Amino acid sequence: MTSDNQPSKGSDERVLKVLYRRAFFSSFGSGLISPFIPIYATQIGASPSELGLIQAINSVSPSIAQIPWGFLVDKIRRRTLIISVSGLLYASIMLLLLGTNNVLEFILIILSAYLLSAMAAPAINSILGEYSSRVGRARIVAKINAMASLGSMPATVLSGYIIYRVGGTAEEMYKIPLILCFIFNLIASTIALQIKDLRFTSGAFSIAGWARALKTNPYFKRLCLLSVFQGFSMGLAWPLFTLTIVKVIKADMFQISLLNVVSASTAIVVRRFTGRLADRAGRKPLIVIGRTGLFLIPLIYALAKSVYELILVNFIVGILMAASDVAISAYLLDISPKSMRGSYTSLYNAIAGSFTFLGSTAGGYLFDLCMNLGLNFQDSMMIMYTLSIFGRISSGLLYATIKEPYKYPAKFEEELKQIFEEEVEAIERMMSEYKKLEDEDLEWFERLSGNGSKR
Repeated sequence: MTSDNQPSKGSDERVLKVLYRRAFFSSFGSGLISPFIPIYATQIGASPSELGLIQAINSVSPSIAQIPWGFLVDKIRRRTLIISVSGLLYASIMLLLLGTNNVLEFILIILSAYLLSAMAAPAINSILGEYSSRVGRARIVAKINAMASLGSMPATVLSGYIIYRVGGTAEEMYKIPLILCFIFNLIASTIALQIKDLRFTSGAFSIAGWARALKTNPYFKRLCLLSVFQGFSMGLAWPLFTLTIVKVIKADMFQISLLNVVSASTAIVVRRFTGRLADRAGRKPLIVIGRTGLFLIPLIYALAKSVYELILVNFIVGILMAASDVAISAYLLDISPKSMRGSYTSLYNAIAGSFTFLGSTAGGYLFDLCMNLGLNFQDSMMIMYTLSIFGRISSGLLYATIKEPYKYPAKFEEELKQIFEEEVEAIERMMSEYKKLEDEDLEWFERLSGNGSKR
């Protein structure tokens, strides 16, 4: 028998399976509309500066809102209810987009929706911290992320095809995806209610604890500080990506959906190895590689002349995000006190998200400023992309200064080599089995032919 504070192994597996299912349906719902939000805004007349704000809201406003939600999670401990309500409110508010073609109303609607969707993240991380051990945590995070990708990929392709085929006004194009978004988030919210919350006796994270966490926890303090520089430099290029897709490449909606599928499918494959690498060789190598490599994204976008370059960059995005996201999530859980994981996660995401928000907003306004100073569209784009490239390289390299709280049994290069050798052996075995079956089929055919000729 186990106590309320100590879930059994079977209970762990049941809760994780519920989290996997919830991640799939929730991501399917958001995948129907979230990738198209900046495009939607452009279609109803958003300016570059407004687009920068919208891109920031679409990508990071849930992170910024996580401080109060993280405090709420650790205070009331009703994580299952919070996760369920969060998805339902998000999808309900997004339906309001069907009644507006005004950019200001559009901004207010998506801001409200994403602020409420932020409730789920600290609650999920808090539950994940309780139902996973340090040794296998990165693999579990990788699997949850993989389930999210498996949900979002077909949803984005389906939605892109629907939007492409329906055409017409923005309201007509996005009507079916928004309704489907509501339905699948309703399913995800229902599934979330199956998670069993543990009972806690420890105190919640106080407001004073936020400052204390940054002051007394050196691992957490450095991670938050690095996220300030990385977040701002990442955000600078975000409004430019949409402008490149719409005005330079002139991609249609189905092509846009395929770009998201490329990055998501690549991430699914790569996560097979990143979880193992993070658990065996540590989180730091993957974080450094993933964060530093992000400079390739604005570099390729700056040079892109067709959709094929964008497919390449989304392939790279899948690799880099699969590497760093899994490692950072596991690292954050490693360095957070057990009873305060919701608050620590929300505080980190809020700090990182705030500066990414500022970067994206600044990127849109700086682009407008370049245009107002007399520079043409192409020169303005190159200036902003260059700023983001150098910012991403320098801020990414700074992640080499973080320290691991634990020692790991393997070296990164050795573990990577072992994974590669194991995959080569698996492929060779598969080819050998295929050749064996082929030889057996050929032998059977020859016997059959010989018997036929005798007759």
